[in-house]
Amino acid sequence: MLVPLSWLADYVAIDRDAESLAAALTSAGLKVEAIHRPGADIEGVVVGEVQQILPHPNADKLQLVDVTTGVSVRPIVCGAHNFKVGDKVPVALPGARLPGDMTIGRATIRGEVSEGMLCSARELGVADDHSGILVLPPDTELGAEVTKVLGLDDVVLDIEVTTNRPDAMSLLGIAREVAAITGGHVTFPALRMNRATSGSPAVEELAQVTVEDPAGAPRYLARVITGVTPGPSPEWVAKRLTAAGVRPISNIVDATNYALLVTGHPMHAFDLDKLSGSKIVVRRALATEQLVTIDGATRELAADDLVIADAEGPVALAGIMGGRDSEVSDTTTRILLESAYFDPASVLRSSKRHGLRSEASARFERGADPNNVPYAAELASALIQEWAGGESAPGAIDVYPEPVEPWTLTLRPERVNEVLGTNLSVEAMVDDLRRLGLNPVVEDGKIRVTVPTRRPDLRAEWDLVEEIARLTGYDRIPSRIPSGARVGGLNRPQRLQRRVRNLLTGAGLFEAVTSALIGPADLDRMGYPPEHPARSALRLTNPLTVDESILRPSLLPGLVASAARNVARRNLCVRLFEVGRCFVPRETNLLPEEPLRLGMVFHGPIPQEWHTPSRELDFFDLKGVVEMLMEGLRIDYTFGPTTRDPFTRGRTAALVAPGGAFGTIGELTPATAERYGFTNRVVAAELELGKLLELARDPAQAKELTRFPPVLLDLAVVVPEAVEAAEIMELARSAGGPALVDVRVFDVYRGEQAGAGRKSLALSLTFLRPDRTLTQDEAVAARDAIAGALQKRLGAEVRQ
Repeated sequence: MLVPLSWLADYVAIDRDAESLAAALTSAGLKVEAIHRPGADIEGVVVGEVQQILPHPNADKLQLVDVTTGVSVRPIVCGAHNFKVGDKVPVALPGARLPGDMTIGRATIRGEVSEGMLCSARELGVADDHSGILVLPPDTELGAEVTKVLGLDDVVLDIEVTTNRPDAMSLLGIAREVAAITGGHVTFPALRMNRATSGSPAVEELAQVTVEDPAGAPRYLARVITGVTPGPSPEWVAKRLTAAGVRPISNIVDATNYALLVTGHPMHAFDLDKLSGSKIVVRRALATEQLVTIDGATRELAADDLVIADAEGPVALAGIMGGRDSEVSDTTTRILLESAYFDPASVLRSSKRHGLRSEASARFERGADPNNVPYAAELASALIQEWAGGESAPGAIDVYPEPVEPWTLTLRPERVNEVLGTNLSVEAMVDDLRRLGLNPVVEDGKIRVTVPTRRPDLRAEWDLVEEIARLTGYDRIPSRIPSGARVGGLNRPQRLQRRVRNLLTGAGLFEAVTSALIGPADLDRMGYPPEHPARSALRLTNPLTVDESILRPSLLPGLVASAARNVARRNLCVRLFEVGRCFVPRETNLLPEEPLRLGMVFHGPIPQEWHTPSRELDFFDLKGVVEMLMEGLRIDYTFGPTTRDPFTRGRTAALVAPGGAFGTIGELTPATAERYGFTNRVVAAELELGKLLELARDPAQAKELTRFPPVLLDLAVVVPEAVEAAEIMELARSAGGPALVDVRVFDVYRGEQAGAGRKSLALSLTFLRPDRTLTQDEAVAARDAIAGALQKRLGAEVRQ
């Protein structure tokens, strides 16, 4: 925001130079990006009057212009044609200096002497217009310095206003900050309005307002001003607007912009006679409607756009820009002045959808003050009447069904000093808050603060602490070492995630971080069928590229693509894992679920030594890592059969823990592997890590190794083909008693000796007692109990 200091001085006393004021504002949280002195690079440019214009004898596009400065007449060669005899123009005399380190001298152009140059707005650095010479108002003093005429002798602060401070996007808002810093007072502009004579029609007789969408427009106020005369604004007004970065247009439009810059509240002036039925309707647009805005662009409206309409159709895009067909023109005599509060989210969505940013939208998006609406309207009405004449109809139409009231916060003085490390007194805190325009009251040792509606950023005690800190000055708050108990540290989920990463990296895996955005082609390469849940992934409304248009529903597309890139670069042994969130749509909620998942991908030959044979990483390598992880997290688990795309059937397993299945491991289908360019098998896993961590237990305490030897026995059983190994192992654990400490399958046989439709599984059983030596007879009895349970429950046949 550009703040001319001469304008700011109307509302608050400035007791320091620009540099000191900028430093103080920056220290208080309003960063001053730059200090502009527009006229610093201009010297020797004065106001001249065109006395004669002749064609150049040796150039068709040039003119010979005689210009008087009140002291002398200067012949100047000029290529512009947008001025006439009698016009006042900026004249750069020989020796003059212009922005860009340009020095003007006496020159001969095509045989004719030119003693200076007529200047455009861009050459003076006041605007981008270079289409012609800047023509000054006819009453401009002849021979005056152009820097003073255009207000370029002012100092302008360029202030970066953060999105949470809508109150600071105005001159009065900056004046409040300056007053808080300096201890001064804010002076508000005087309101001088021409009230209508008795018997004049009230505003309700001249216009109607209907708000059909109170959520989009919680407050809408309209005033009517009659008998106005459009024309140029006073010169001093044009100077101020130009210095603040706003182009002067006409006295009526300039009045609304002037009031906007002063109060921070956007307004719009409609030509009342161009509003069909003299009616205003605030509603959502129809999907088929269009609006030609003031900039001449035709906007295709969406059903979510909030519009201002008359009896026939839209006349403005609410809070963003007015329409061309209802704007003020040279023939306007009656004005309907709109001052409203529009929903910030609604304005932001429409502004982004149409790619349209304005001074109004920039303020409404941040959250304007709904209770500033009447004052802003009164100021704009007074300025219009002062500069364009006319009188204001009695009253105002103010639709405000649910008024927003100030709110109260409680501030603990001891908490302020604890957080800031200061020793501020309660009186000092109250003084700081009062200087900020808040209303603090001390009750029972606490400060009750009434927050005005212009400060939507103050919602909690922490916000008040920050206000005191910034007014005290961050540079004046001492640095101290925190005392007392240790604070901070990792919470339990963070500690468990760190344990997961340590376990996996210790197993030889490398962590990957892939993008949360993928494209439709990634889903196709994974081979997800149309009915797969991943196909219903969330899509971005405005993606940068189609390859980053979907929020990932799974970690595997990114991980498998990373593995493929590694293999393509001859990094053949790939063992990657990623811990990250996926995005799963929910039917009953606009926001998706974001489950924390663990993905792993293995491919290629295991690292080969001279004494070990070469082999490819396979399903069992990955299964072993998952088992190690579950044991490291102390989660009871098993594996069960499953079928899930894009894994190969028969080479896939579900990880089962208390509560259900928590993920899938398996070998990708050959078709999927081929689409990524792999020539060998690829095994992958995706686990619901967030849910698994809820089951995790703290690491077990170290125990003394047992002094007693184990007893190792084997058991071979023949079972139907449909019986799962996991079921056999689970039944063995339950029947083997407390001495059974481990069960493993070390052989599977299918063949003639097992019989058709049957298979033989060989189990390795480990028995151990921690308190004594287990006898062979006790171990055999436990093995026989397992065999009996398998025979009874599964119809197993024990092989001798």
